[in-house]
Amino acid sequence: MPVFLAAALLAAAPASLATDVGQLVDRFNAARTAFDDRSLAATLAPDFQEISPVGDVDSRDQVIGFYRADQRKPVPTMTSSERSVALHRDWALVTERVSFDMAKPDGTTVTRSLRVRYVAVKAGAGWQLASAQYTGIPNR
Repeated sequence: MPVFLAAALLAAAPASLATDVGQLVDRFNAARTAFDDRSLAATLAPDFQEISPVGDVDSRDQVIGFYRADQRKPVPTMTSSERSVALHRDWALVTERVSFDMAKPDGTTVTRSLRVRYVAVKAGAGWQLASAQYTGIPNR
């Protein structure tokens, strides 16, 4: 393989892997929003753990159970921003801000934001999430 081609492939690999990990997080969030427990299960490693916004530690089975179709309830539209991906051989950290509008009893809305940290691990030819942690961002 010519040296320039090998160098180009190595340079492209981290960006491609970062994209793959970002797409994993997108699939995870889409599955939660759609209450698609099968798609959600495909994104989660067998030993997945989540620390919820209220501090509960939830197992993979609990998280999948929260998002079964028969548990479906209205959820606010969420937007992600400030995503960063840090790759470490066979695992990665993804940090992002998730914001959503909540209805207040008086009919107005208030925007709330969380900082989310995901840990992704290599799984075969792809990636799965091993952990997610949600931390509220105080309104200022």
